[in-house]
Amino acid sequence: MISETDLTDLIDASPAIGVSFYLPTQTHGRETRQNPIMLKNLLSQARTQLDARDAGPDAEALLAPVVSLIEDHDFWQHQDHGLALFVSEAGLQSLKLPMPVPDLAIVGSGFHIAPLLPLFEPDANFVILTMTADAAQVWRANRFKMTPASVAGLPASLESLDEEPDYEGNLQSHGYGRPNTGGRDMAKTQVYGDSPEEWRKGRLVEYTRRTGRALATHLARDPLRVVVVADAEIGGQILKDEALAPLIAGFAEINPAALDDAALHAAACAVIQPVHDKAKDAALAHLDAMIGRADGGSCTDPEKLIDAARDGRIDQLFLSEAALIDADSDASSRDMRDRAAKLALRNGGIVWSVAQERLPEGRTMGATLRY
Repeated sequence: MISETDLTDLIDASPAIGVSFYLPTQTHGRETRQNPIMLKNLLSQARTQLDARDAGPDAEALLAPVVSLIEDHDFWQHQDHGLALFVSEAGLQSLKLPMPVPDLAIVGSGFHIAPLLPLFEPDANFVILTMTADAAQVWRANRFKMTPASVAGLPASLESLDEEPDYEGNLQSHGYGRPNTGGRDMAKTQVYGDSPEEWRKGRLVEYTRRTGRALATHLARDPLRVVVVADAEIGGQILKDEALAPLIAGFAEINPAALDDAALHAAACAVIQPVHDKAKDAALAHLDAMIGRADGGSCTDPEKLIDAARDGRIDQLFLSEAALIDADSDASSRDMRDRAAKLALRNGGIVWSVAQERLPEGRTMGATLRY
């Protein structure tokens, strides 16, 4: 799955000439034959753009790594729903994308990142934690797909806890780890320690505590929001975990063992989507308020937006969804949107893709400013 590091690398790359290819890809059977045909067409478009830039004979050398993919049968057999290729004098970078993208070939200084931006909005990427007594599992997810994640220290199950049970039933006179303080004639039915139900609850609390601590540690450097999918008892315990609670976006009260992968993903998305939508709506409402006050807290002028982004003054940037994927968009306007997004992200801003009608008429960009 494409990562924030991948995006950062593309933003930081600054080739004098970079060629960006986007294409929707077929993943099964004979339909995969369409993929290299589409890439051929995009290569033709890229050559035309390179010729317009007077790239000269170096154009074919630049595109050679992409051309070689056309006959690479294995490459096309292992694709996702979309593909992005970025080529420059430094070489080729290939990224599988979890969603279809419009077919685009863009030549410019630097790489064209706009179609990737919806994947990196707040809460667009999240974590799913599924828990039953038999298994705890973590998935990295977005609204298109989920993939299993490995988390150090995550308990495999309730029974995998290190300590032995301290309740042994009526066959022993003391629990594990407790001294036998009774006499030799003590009745075998006497029990020292917790009752069976108290012991079970204690083990459950320990199970959720270890799970929460392991996942919170795992997310310390990449604090994604967490959707918990579990039954009421286990979910109730993990929601109270001090380490993990600040990251929990919501809870799907259902036994995950009863769900296949598609149903699990859908259940988690049903929890996270309203969280994402609420944040976007609030950001847009703030933009509307700033524009209405005309107090300098917002900006919709492209050139001034670029200056604000460069100075690190953009808090939240809004780009037209339609303009992001328009292959026929004016090259100058497209480059300005890309540059604004790159600068805003590099300086800690948030970038949203929004419906065109949510922006002022005639504008494809808007921003709220930090100062």
